Amino acid sequence: MGSAQAQDNGGTQAGLTLSPGLVYDDEKTRARLGLGATYETTTRNQRLTFGFDGAFDSGYGDISDSLRTPRVNLSYALENRSTALETELSYRRAEINKLIFDDDLDSELLAVGTGQRSDLATSARLSFGRDAPFGGTFDVGYRQRSYLNTVDPSLLDEEIRSAGLSLQFTIDPRLVVGLSGQVSETDVDGLGTDQRRKSLSAGLDMAVSPSLDVSLTFGTSQIVNTGPLGSNTIEGTTASLSATRARPNGTIVGRISTDVTAGGRKTSIQVDRALDLPRGGTLSFGGGVGQINNSDLQTQVRLAWLGETPTAQYGVRLDRALAVDRDGDTAINSQISLSWQQDLNQVSTFGAALALRDTERLGSGTDNSVVNLSLTWQRELTQDWGVRSTYTHQWGQKTATSDTNEHTVFLGVERSFQWRP
Repeated sequence: MGSAQAQDNGGTQAGLTLSPGLVYDDEKTRARLGLGATYETTTRNQRLTFGFDGAFDSGYGDISDSLRTPRVNLSYALENRSTALETELSYRRAEINKLIFDDDLDSELLAVGTGQRSDLATSARLSFGRDAPFGGTFDVGYRQRSYLNTVDPSLLDEEIRSAGLSLQFTIDPRLVVGLSGQVSETDVDGLGTDQRRKSLSAGLDMAVSPSLDVSLTFGTSQIVNTGPLGSNTIEGTTASLSATRARPNGTIVGRISTDVTAGGRKTSIQVDRALDLPRGGTLSFGGGVGQINNSDLQTQVRLAWLGETPTAQYGVRLDRALAVDRDGDTAINSQISLSWQQDLNQVSTFGAALALRDTERLGSGTDNSVVNLSLTWQRELTQDWGVRSTYTHQWGQKTATSDTNEHTVFLGVERSFQWRP
């Protein structure tokens, strides 16, 4: 809350939101306390932010069991003219059937079923030489994914450790040469397959004209998989070429790339267009084709539209991407999301959101689909208090198995507090 103002003016700002009420879920009615907290302090060269949101339900003996869908984020940044340090820690726990839009559609396949997924991630990045002809970045990261109360044997806990170094040499204001290397290790519990990745690449960024930028990258990559039956190695060259043309109302970007994945060589061609709309809002769209190991060409599409009127905000997003996961399974990931929020009058607001994600595996395997629908109505009772009613429905489908349906109804009041010492 108020993060933009805090960054502009500096200082400290904190916020707290309380939402007590009743929730109907799993054919039971419980008392629920929604809680959201934020904290941000900003100086000329430092920034510390913290955010938490979740809900506590009654009827549980353990507080950890009563906590529903918690999300925590902590970040710290320190910078001066030549160097910058950024660190971040995040945690999220949610039902498997709940869509998480931070997932990478190029590498993560949708899972459907009962149970929960928790993600813990931390990262640090050091940038140096920002005002010098020679500079670069060094970053390290750690991610842990765990599954709770699941029955799908393919959902295994995993830990990922990664490190990377990128160097940049500014030969001319219009010409920058880069060199980068990355390594990551994935440890999987049980009978899963561990993985080690290494990559090394060199690149060239060139301003051909004031409105045209070209980037070229060439390198090599290696993937070593180690499982119960032994190990195998996949390696080869990688390359990409992209061009960005600036237009009066946006940009045009074209890109062709080839990379080494756990499923084999992935090659794709994509063209994207971004537009600033005359009446406000943005529109971006693109299309292309992708291919894995000389298989059939797959269409890739991207569309994002955000608009607003004096009394409403709306958005549409569509993505269709060729995905290869860590195990080498290939699929088409499709996702569409619609959102709309309308001011009914000066004190009432109605909102609706619909999201669909589908994973269509290319070859043998199980196709998964999830639909999330939410309806929200809010009304200000006083200057400080408001009433909020929310209905959410989740529907999941896995090929050759029964569907899963869940719905939740919440009715309560809401109060927000803000402090700016």
